[in-house]
Amino acid sequence: MKTDALKISVGIPTIGAPVLEKQGDLTLLKNMLIGKDFHWQKTIEALLPGEIEITEDEVFKVINRLPLEEYLKCVVGSEMNPEAPPEFLKAHSVISRSWALGKIIGVHDHSEEGKVNLPYAIITWEDTCDHNGFDVCSDDHCQRYQGIQPIPQSVRDALMATEGEVLISPHGRLVDARFSKCCGGKTEVFPTCWQPRDEECLESFEDPWCNLDALDKEERTKVLKAILKDYDLVNSGGFTWETTVTSEEIERNLLQKFKRNIGKVIDLIVISRGSSGRVSELHVKGSKADLLIGKELMIRRLLADSHLYSSRFDIEPIAYGKWMLRGHGWGHGVGLCQIGAARMALEGYDYREILAFYYPGSRISKEIPTNN
Repeated sequence: MKTDALKISVGIPTIGAPVLEKQGDLTLLKNMLIGKDFHWQKTIEALLPGEIEITEDEVFKVINRLPLEEYLKCVVGSEMNPEAPPEFLKAHSVISRSWALGKIIGVHDHSEEGKVNLPYAIITWEDTCDHNGFDVCSDDHCQRYQGIQPIPQSVRDALMATEGEVLISPHGRLVDARFSKCCGGKTEVFPTCWQPRDEECLESFEDPWCNLDALDKEERTKVLKAILKDYDLVNSGGFTWETTVTSEEIERNLLQKFKRNIGKVIDLIVISRGSSGRVSELHVKGSKADLLIGKELMIRRLLADSHLYSSRFDIEPIAYGKWMLRGHGWGHGVGLCQIGAARMALEGYDYREILAFYYPGSRISKEIPTNN
């Protein structure tokens, strides 16, 4: 099986009914939603190749079906600044192909096992098992897909240099190649964020490359500008961050996002952390009831209007009903750290070395395993 023979179906959210316009062989979607529920949420126009289907889904109102390699051109340009280091773009091409391929051929288990929704506990997460009728969505929930971008030579070269390459585990499985913006100095393991199972090559280890705080302002800005899209750069939280949260904010989020009312929020107690220190279960003590919240993404949603940068934080009470959160990183921290990988590329490491660092024990292959 060759990747250039495969197609992928992408679910796309819009604001209101889809507004579409044919432009030759392409379709212009005028109200594509990106950054859904994040603080950088916005609408854009996107030129979509391939077939278009209008759905009755409340959120993902358009399905775009197109060749996998065409999708990857769009993803690599959408996820990262095309001016990023070439070896980083190559590394991202391989992991984007590996991850998407796993969704198309269904080699990764997307069961609901482990989810809990009880009066005293909400333990849940978002993964591709939440999608029906298409392989992946177009937003940060999966991989960013924003249609046809102006594809610079750097992206074309990266895709050509890695054509057909995927990551394979020591046991011959296709690696579930997760990635996030910034691991905050230590990567996380799969079950902290998703289903309660281990995934090969997704380990927790110290990562010295993503700590840009050690650089002076000019060097740090240079690295970030070479990596992040404009809207990511504006909202960049860096390696370390801090914020405050009040009981009133948590009570509002509990009601709006989780449909729970536990009275006045009295205390926040960390129950468990993942290998990197990310909070995976948080006990919220209320005047009427207590509630256990997990996993990491739900905790990030609970403690911010949109999301905290990550769940790797410490809690410090600073007044009655008010807490300081001091944290590290941006995102779930599993697999490749985009900031760290790009910095490795700037320091002269090639894409094979980058992938070997972030996915220990993996190997690159053009042979797609069929016995996953």
